[in-house]
Amino acid sequence: MDRALRVMRYVLTAATIAVCLLLCWQAVDIYLTGNSPENFSAPGVRIAPVYSREIVGSRLAAASPALFAYLALVTAGLALQAAAGERPGRRLPVPAEMRLRSLRRRTAEIPPEAEGERRRRRNVWLCAGAVILACAVLGGAYLLNPENFSSLDLEAVMGSMVLHVAPWAALALAAAAAASVFSGRSALREIEALKSAPQKKPESLPPAGKKSALPLLRLALYAAAAVLIVLGVRNGGLWDVLVKAVNICTECIGLG
Repeated sequence: MDRALRVMRYVLTAATIAVCLLLCWQAVDIYLTGNSPENFSAPGVRIAPVYSREIVGSRLAAASPALFAYLALVTAGLALQAAAGERPGRRLPVPAEMRLRSLRRRTAEIPPEAEGERRRRRNVWLCAGAVILACAVLGGAYLLNPENFSSLDLEAVMGSMVLHVAPWAALALAAAAAASVFSGRSALREIEALKSAPQKKPESLPPAGKKSALPLLRLALYAAAAVLIVLGVRNGGLWDVLVKAVNICTECIGLG
């Protein structure tokens, strides 16, 4: 049963990615079809709108078999999970990074294998950070160029922006995801290395009469916050905040 549940999780992951790609492709294809030369008349006016309820409905109807199959697969996965005795609201395991920090505090001497895993994780995150920074620079160069947004055709401008920025955003996300997966597996290997290392002796408890100053500091901050709120209400600051919120909703966002 455990093996079937694990296989079902992999299948659901692949199916979710496939459905997301299918919906993204439908959206891109609608945009490309609406902006194709065949959809423009001689004066440069669109014959049919790029997006409409009918166009989107027809594309969803064409993709409905795949969507219904995906829903059936999700239902089967939930049924298999229930049969295996696992509930969606079950307690999640402690993350590897938290267990690793706890083990490091209790370890008397860090073994070389654990230090090697820590260095590898740092190097991987440095490489991923360099990739993300490069993607941010390349995508930002397009976004900060005013010439790319000089046209009044908003759909063409947004489509061009997506085509030039989305690949870099996807690459940065992939680099972060790959680094995160490697970091998690490396943390598990370091945990196994630390389990065999000598542990520190239990520290003695602090004296019972010694109290921390943190609760008093929290009470002081709460009291200061309450006093400042009362002073703000008395000097008219509440009204100013309300007026600014109304102006933002009715003018900037356009709800009015």
